[in-house]
Amino acid sequence: MLSHEINVRNSEAYFRTLVQSASDVILILNEDDSIRYASSSADRVLGRSGLDGALLTDLVPVEDSHAVVLALVKMRRGDHPEQGDHWRLLRGDRRSIEVEVRCNDLRDDPTVGGLVLTLRDVTEQRQMERELTHRAFHDALTGLANRVLFQDRVGHALSRSERLGTVTGVLFIDVDDFKVVNDTQGHGVGDELLVAVSLRVSTALRTSDTAARLGGDEFAVLVEDARSPADVGGIADSVLAAFAEPFKLSAGAVRVSASVGVATTEDSADSAELLSHADLALYSAKASGKRQWCQYQPALQANLVERHELNESLDSAISESAFSLRYQPIVDLAGGGLVAFEALVRWPHERRGMVPPEEFIALAEESGQIVPLGAWVLERAAAEVTRWQRTSLAPRATRGRPPLYVSVNVSARQFRDAGFVDIVREVLDSSGIQPGSLILELTESVLMRRDDRVRTDMATLSDLGIRLAIDDFGTGYSSLSYLREFPISILKIDKSFIDGLGVSPQQYALVEGITRIADTLGVQVIAEGIETAAQRDLLAAMGCPLGQGYLFAEPLTVDQAGTLVRDDAALVGRPER
Repeated sequence: MLSHEINVRNSEAYFRTLVQSASDVILILNEDDSIRYASSSADRVLGRSGLDGALLTDLVPVEDSHAVVLALVKMRRGDHPEQGDHWRLLRGDRRSIEVEVRCNDLRDDPTVGGLVLTLRDVTEQRQMERELTHRAFHDALTGLANRVLFQDRVGHALSRSERLGTVTGVLFIDVDDFKVVNDTQGHGVGDELLVAVSLRVSTALRTSDTAARLGGDEFAVLVEDARSPADVGGIADSVLAAFAEPFKLSAGAVRVSASVGVATTEDSADSAELLSHADLALYSAKASGKRQWCQYQPALQANLVERHELNESLDSAISESAFSLRYQPIVDLAGGGLVAFEALVRWPHERRGMVPPEEFIALAEESGQIVPLGAWVLERAAAEVTRWQRTSLAPRATRGRPPLYVSVNVSARQFRDAGFVDIVREVLDSSGIQPGSLILELTESVLMRRDDRVRTDMATLSDLGIRLAIDDFGTGYSSLSYLREFPISILKIDKSFIDGLGVSPQQYALVEGITRIADTLGVQVIAEGIETAAQRDLLAAMGCPLGQGYLFAEPLTVDQAGTLVRDDAALVGRPER
């Protein structure tokens, strides 16, 4: 008997040690839900000691106490989940924790005689699960719904719309010229702008609508329970209005606009079609000049097919050199002498005829094909102008005129390509053109970035003897500081400024001011888009040396340009039409 008693006590001590060292909390409850026993881990997990006699409901938030009482009743009936239950408990410091609860009904066991609860602290686990779930369905930057959650909600909205007979709409939103902000001010400012845009868009919606970020600068809105497509259009108006005021960021105020595509269940059979139609409408809004919203129309589908076919044709056209160049003369405004040509790329499509440059250039930019296309233009223009120089060098020297030069447009995407400077070097070697006879026209978006790579490449090109020009000056974020910061040799004043000469004194003063400042800084000025003799005379009088436009000649074919070089006649202007 003594040996048996020793074994029992040793066994009890053994199990007591196991229980007291366990990380889980073990509670034994009386019939009145008071705690008869609490393991020592309760002090650490619950931040409470001396729980004997306390009611379990005292450890539960008030709003959860009723549910816990019902759960205990079910446990005593044997109706408790095998996988356990989840409760919220209050620690001694009133901080809420989450616990996984498992029950063993040992009321009939004479050694226990109560309901045994095992509580495991799963607070961090549950928080991590919620965070992972949130990440799976929400955009990390803005906190909006992501594409997966948005598509799921569109599906549920369509089912609800079909039951209730309401209209469901989808808005696709694209931030206009966001890339310019990202490239010029950095990705940090770009991300900050995206967050600000998400807040503006969200505040423009009803509580029943869902805003999402699909990726990049693309957002979407789900409009539910609308009475008519006009109500969805009203939401689109509100979204556009949200962009009216500039966004105040840490780097300063930034003003951007948006383009919006709208589709509704009135013209879409399912969720895939609804999203596709909204995307088509967005493309139409951007192609129509941005800063607006466009409703889906069936004709947009045909336009998309045509655009896709054009994109495929573009790929083969570049490899087969199916493009051609036109040359618009640049003339001396005082005497009308031919000074240079601007090379302009054209695409004579076998089925569509001459494709407008604004169509295929945009496609080439999007697909990256602008890099090989731009290299082809540069190589061809340099070779042809070199050939003209050889035939005209002596006659021009006799008249005291410098050799002809050629001006070639370079897109921002093309200039940022890592191999661009090497391509220019290869063109100089293969064509034999003198570096001073080549002008590269850059858009202001290249200069706005102001990063070391841009400065280095521009300095390298300038050291080679190539001259750099700012094209369409005045249409973007124009700044005369570019002339001081970068090795710019030529400034091309945009046609929109020339159109106002002789009509607006302000326009005249502006053009004259730019001309004089550029001259003071040693920068040559070329006026674009001259169409009347009056414009030519005003520009010449204010000291603008060079100009181009339909007054002198439309863009010429290679043969026409060659004839003009041989004739070397003064281009004082054609009769006004």
